[in-house]
Amino acid sequence: MFKTLLKINVQSLFLSMFSNSKEKEKKRKKRSVFIYVLIGLLAVYIVAAVVAGVALMFSPVAKAFGSLPELEWLYFALAGILVFMLTFVGSVFSTQNLIFKAKDNELLLSMPVPTSYILASRVASLLVLDLFYAVLIGAPLIGVYFYHHGFSAEILAVYIVCVLLTVVFSAAVTAFCGWAIALISTKFKKSNVLQIILSLGFFGAYMVFAMNMQTYLEKLLTNGESIAAAVKKAMPVFYWFGTACVNSELKSVALLAVTAIVPFILGCVLISKSFIKIATTKKAENKKKYVARELSASSAKVALLKKEFARFFSMPMYILNSATGSLMLILFAIIITVKGDGMGLEMMFAADPEIAEYLPVIIALAVGFCSSMCNPAASSISLEGSRINVLRSMPVNSDDFYFAKYMVNFIVGFVPTTIAFVFLSVGLGIGFSTLITVYVSAVSFLALTSFINLTANLMMPRFSWQNEMVVIKQGGAVLIAMLSGIASTATAYAPFFLLKKYMDSEIYLLIQSAVCLAICLGFIKFYKTSGRTRFERMNA
Repeated sequence: MFKTLLKINVQSLFLSMFSNSKEKEKKRKKRSVFIYVLIGLLAVYIVAAVVAGVALMFSPVAKAFGSLPELEWLYFALAGILVFMLTFVGSVFSTQNLIFKAKDNELLLSMPVPTSYILASRVASLLVLDLFYAVLIGAPLIGVYFYHHGFSAEILAVYIVCVLLTVVFSAAVTAFCGWAIALISTKFKKSNVLQIILSLGFFGAYMVFAMNMQTYLEKLLTNGESIAAAVKKAMPVFYWFGTACVNSELKSVALLAVTAIVPFILGCVLISKSFIKIATTKKAENKKKYVARELSASSAKVALLKKEFARFFSMPMYILNSATGSLMLILFAIIITVKGDGMGLEMMFAADPEIAEYLPVIIALAVGFCSSMCNPAASSISLEGSRINVLRSMPVNSDDFYFAKYMVNFIVGFVPTTIAFVFLSVGLGIGFSTLITVYVSAVSFLALTSFINLTANLMMPRFSWQNEMVVIKQGGAVLIAMLSGIASTATAYAPFFLLKKYMDSEIYLLIQSAVCLAICLGFIKFYKTSGRTRFERMNA
């Protein structure tokens, strides 16, 4: 029973991303092979990009600290800290959603399945996810160390053990945090607000850390001894990690093991004691006094649009995963406005005066890339789940259905884009006519990518899922929408750099805007023909 549950959870975590269409078996197999190959290529590209980026970034640190016996342990301590951070951030909210908010909780609890099996299988699946994150960053870190200082089987063996123990330690901290968030959610009337604040807090901290990574590495190289003393005093767990790898100290390995395993066991016990109560307790709700008033009715289109926005703003992870581009866009615009001179923009313009000539395209490209990462429509159809049958039984036509899902994607990108252009007009001092041209280009491109995101989900709907997070974070349509967004950005703006000698940047952006809008008209025609047929065939 445990093996079956574990298999289901792992498959749900990594493989629940394909369409559940009831077509003929032969066609489904052909399409599945294509999708597997496409997803596989995308996965290889992402993993290779992350591994290469980490290796290049930390290569100087490995070279410098590996040559200093008194600070060699600090490099491995830094590796442990990074593994912990990535695994913690990657799974802290997944713990709550996959353990306490899983769709099949009540079903499994009603069956003769031991609660311990349910919890163990889900905790094990989270450990598998954490292990993937750990390998993603841990492998290049040890790789660059061996590249500069030679391979050592002993160091590798101890390093692997320490990374595994760090994953367990991270899972322990994640378990306590996930349990606390889930418990508060049952008591706090505005739990979604709390989750949104926490999610945005984590995202903001991550962005600050990522944008200042180079500065931190430079400080690390210049102030290694003082940082080493701080790590040894404030973070003994990672000090043990470092000394264990460098000196193969069994004492350090034992201390790290106790620090990781004991809290992990306590966390599992804590979750098991309150799992049934939290999983079956309905969230506290505000009690409203009924006030008689005139009933107002709205059209199906407006009602569906309100429903889509209500769902979007009620799911913090939906916002965080689908509106990342919006948050990045506003953040970057504010930074350029506030710290434009400090970022060396004036020096860049002085060094290459031609940049000013094609700056509008650069801005449009950056904004377009961010807006392509606004993709709530890429999972909005799948999020209907089993409710799609109920929706189709109502007097709702396909045009209203698609309109609501499209507009949420468009508005989520349109509002931040408008706000960002207000800041950019001040920070970069763009002329009014140029600003309008770039703005039109960005909005027309957003209109196109919103259609692309919706179409990706229309072609690959997934109505069978245990938890909404599976569709939002691991959905195949989301991955294809992200890949298509990158490709669309390159296709829309990269040709200018081949034509810049023959065409003014503003003219190019106007042509690009017209092409995007023309393609949008083609999508509209598609949804009024084939889209209607697909809507009629949707079935959970």
